[in-house]
Amino acid sequence: MSYKSYTICLTGNPNVGKSSIFNNLTGLNQHVGNYPGVTIEKKEGFFVKNEYKIKVVDLPGIYSLSATSDDEIVSRNFLLEEKPDLIVDIIDASNLERNLYLYAQLKELDIPIILAMNMMDMMESNGTILDLKKLEKDFGILNVALVANKNIGTNGLIDKIIEVLSTSKNDKKEIFPIDFGEEINDFKTKIKNFILQDKNFSKSLPLDFLALSLMTEDEYTLKRISSLPNYENIVSFIKNQKNSILKKYDEEIEVIIADKIYSWIDKILESILSQNNIKKKNISETIDKIVLNKFLAIPIFAIFMYLMFKFTFTCSLPFVILFEKIIDNISKFLNNTVSIEIIRSFLVDGLVAGVGGVLGFFPLILFMFFSIAFFEDTGYMARAVFIMDRVMRKFGLHGKSFASMIIATNGCGVPALMATRTIEDKKDRLSTLLVTSFMICGAKLPIFALIIGAFFDAKSAPNIMFLMYLISIFLALGSSFLFRKTIFKGESSYFVMELPPYRIPLLKSLLLKMWQRGCQYLKKAGTIVLFVSMIIWFGLTFPKVKEANLINLSNEEIRTVKLENSFIGKIGNSFEPVLKPIGFDGKIGIALITGIFAKELVVSTLGTIYSLGEIGEDDEEGILKDKLKKDPFWNKKKAITFLIFCLIYMPCIAFASVFYKEAGELKWLLFLIFWTTFLSYIISFFVYNLLNI
Repeated sequence: MSYKSYTICLTGNPNVGKSSIFNNLTGLNQHVGNYPGVTIEKKEGFFVKNEYKIKVVDLPGIYSLSATSDDEIVSRNFLLEEKPDLIVDIIDASNLERNLYLYAQLKELDIPIILAMNMMDMMESNGTILDLKKLEKDFGILNVALVANKNIGTNGLIDKIIEVLSTSKNDKKEIFPIDFGEEINDFKTKIKNFILQDKNFSKSLPLDFLALSLMTEDEYTLKRISSLPNYENIVSFIKNQKNSILKKYDEEIEVIIADKIYSWIDKILESILSQNNIKKKNISETIDKIVLNKFLAIPIFAIFMYLMFKFTFTCSLPFVILFEKIIDNISKFLNNTVSIEIIRSFLVDGLVAGVGGVLGFFPLILFMFFSIAFFEDTGYMARAVFIMDRVMRKFGLHGKSFASMIIATNGCGVPALMATRTIEDKKDRLSTLLVTSFMICGAKLPIFALIIGAFFDAKSAPNIMFLMYLISIFLALGSSFLFRKTIFKGESSYFVMELPPYRIPLLKSLLLKMWQRGCQYLKKAGTIVLFVSMIIWFGLTFPKVKEANLINLSNEEIRTVKLENSFIGKIGNSFEPVLKPIGFDGKIGIALITGIFAKELVVSTLGTIYSLGEIGEDDEEGILKDKLKKDPFWNKKKAITFLIFCLIYMPCIAFASVFYKEAGELKWLLFLIFWTTFLSYIISFFVYNLLNI
């Protein structure tokens, strides 16, 4: 069947439910990547209805088209340069005045728009009645009602999208245009006449948008017209007109335009809104009185974080055991069926032991992502950022710094580094960049899951994980405090954020977020971890030791000789004198070195090392954590020290490269490497020796 294909985009302010609507529309028919040249997430999907195949692009949240942040630039550039067939502007129905400001700008783009009035239940709970039919009939604004987190209204939105796309563009006069006043309207007309002198350019961007953005001397628009032969005349004309308007109104033209837009919005709202006599209680405000209480906020936050780790470790345990058994059975099968020794070793000791060691903890990763998605979708994660701002300010950090740290725990430190771009103050931003490496990202989770699972029982595991989380926060705050007293002297800038209402999350949305983030983990395991595991196996297997040198040696002695004479074994041994004071040996040294490439490789390297150790029939097969537990070298003291070292020591190459790009100077990258290496060694030294007293 041949389809009629269209592209639509979802846009709107942050925290209006775009992700939920995107998931409701596309389901599993979606993929996540990055926009070219930036690491901002690009989400695309599609749905099919009758003969229509609709591509859906979920744009980053924005407040206006006057872009300043990277998120806003990506959204604006897509709207202006990709020219979608339809814009679905997601509106928080409980906060119409602020949300409609973006719509007032979008309608100048000459692209059909549907207002998706989300959170209608929240608006109604406040006793407000919204006449959507009147909004469409009297003001010509197409709209549909939604409660996205309960998947209510999705079919109506789809029908509305098809209706608009199947209707030829209506060029009739706008029903209720914005009246900018005589002077602004005259100014706008004159700019349009200037632009129309170049027909090729006048077709590239909508004239009304061009005129309004030129009035405010928007950098993007000025750059777009810089090639025009009469560019200097246009700029000179704009400045003269702005000066004359400033003399008359004693206000900047940006303020005048914003005031006219809000007056237009007020007239619409006055006509379509009414208040129910029954005043309903605002649930979000009631809950916030407790969770944002200055005495209770921190303890409640700590309890929620502990419950998240408890849920993750407890509920994922049966699935982790199942995955480990499957991987162990694959190893046994290959051992029994592959007769050629070198191939068998490559498959079992290299690929299965290396990649399998990481994949064994995939269920735990999924449960952690599910927990984080739950806190995000309920609205509590935004409160966590707000709560931590009070604490972090005392240590010289910013509320947005904690937002970056939360992003790091969502899976990877790289997007967390990118998120610091929203921090305006350079000192705050650099300080945040430096301390983000202490967070327990998704790449570190397999290390913690392996060591905690090997040396601590199911009851103690969440407590140890929670302790590591607290240590990571303490290190971040302590380092920032030190930086503020030395290299970044000065006060932190103020932090303002809008708290979304509490919502009951949709299970479908939680599962989709969990799977999307989990797929990134699988992709890494199937590429970087697989490739490096092959190299590690080769480095630990060769050069081969002559059989004559192994005569009359025990299995343990043969294992040691083979490891010490391998390429990587020699590298590990060279580091052993440095690592011995903190309780580590050459094998751990090898794992830590590979962890610089990707933290998951610590687990895969240990898997390969301990798999290669099985050289005789009397060696028991088993999963990696059991092998660690049986190794007399390991104990709980060394396990704790190892966890702390892995938490702190220098970040992976991907993190370091993005850090360098964001910090902008090599000296900060060198300082990061020095600081994390120094701190990890000193703290591990004291912890190990204190535990041995």
